[in-house]
Amino acid sequence: MRNLIATLMLGSVLLTGCMSTPKTPEHLVIQQPTAGSLQAPTMQAVNLQVRDQRTQNHILRVEHTDDKAEFATSTVPLATLISRAMADFWPNDESAAVQFTVYLEEALILVYPDGGNYRAEHEMATRLVVRSGDQWVSRRYVTRVAGGPYKRLDYGHLNDTFNKVVQTNVRDMFKDVILQEWLAEHAH
Repeated sequence: MRNLIATLMLGSVLLTGCMSTPKTPEHLVIQQPTAGSLQAPTMQAVNLQVRDQRTQNHILRVEHTDDKAEFATSTVPLATLISRAMADFWPNDESAAVQFTVYLEEALILVYPDGGNYRAEHEMATRLVVRSGDQWVSRRYVTRVAGGPYKRLDYGHLNDTFNKVVQTNVRDMFKDVILQEWLAEHAH
């Protein structure tokens, strides 16, 4: 009887421990970035493209130990969301002479253990290359946010923070004065 009670108590403790550790989601919901109150430029159309150059397709990597990690992707590919945001902001025509290409270099939430807690690093890096004939301009945008220590992982909070990182990165592109000046000179 004592063994049965001890087994039930141990099972209860283990079950409680499992319930307090949230399961890593399979997908994160990334919102399409918007221009918000930014004024869309008045110019000729450009040929917009987004190329995902990341070596992985996941958005979230949760490292538990050196040899155990869990991953989550986004419900809609991030390159698709960026492409839609760009098309909403800049006039777009596939036959336009000005080639406007965004390269998605990094988009990741890295969560890793740190002394019994977790820390998180959110990063998004994009590189923009715009060409008109033999003239071109290249710009790079990097947005990073660190968080923690967290006793417990809140995937909703991690998702919300990453949405802000994506929004900031794309808005930095929309507000880039050097890019706007170059476009005003070459896409008229």
